[in-house]
Amino acid sequence: MEPRTVESFDALYPGRFLKAADLGNAKATAQIESVVIEQLEGDKGTEDKVLVSFVGKQKRLVLAKINGISLRAMFGSNVREWIGKRVTLYATADVMPLRRGEACIRVYGSPDLDKPLPVEWKPAKRNKLRWVLQPTGATAKPDADLVVENTTDLEPFYSEEA
Repeated sequence: MEPRTVESFDALYPGRFLKAADLGNAKATAQIESVVIEQLEGDKGTEDKVLVSFVGKQKRLVLAKINGISLRAMFGSNVREWIGKRVTLYATADVMPLRRGEACIRVYGSPDLDKPLPVEWKPAKRNKLRWVLQPTGATAKPDADLVVENTTDLEPFYSEEA
């Protein structure tokens, strides 16, 4: 077996949860299969975390609140109604409200949107964040495995208001 080169720290230590390195420079669309709360061991001890599973995917997404805000904006407050919806994710180092420059996963939009959807959120003791979720088109099918699209045309669409 030949050695392979890796570019990110996350790629050195694969795990059971989706990481920014798994997406690389692509957007990925997948269908939500379940949303659960599970206790996970972290830096601060055991904490309840929201986990999103996707149809046909082994890795689950630990749902950051900013991504939960996006899902609520697109699909409503009833989490059960998120099941079966499609979400498009992407990796970025530009949109990490607490740790700029660190790669993270953010929601880009959904094929289930028919037009851009402006969203805003005011985290405690932070500036208001604004972003626009995008319709991601007909290329993603509900039963498709993972639809990857080039993101070279992706411009940052999150902004912070003082």
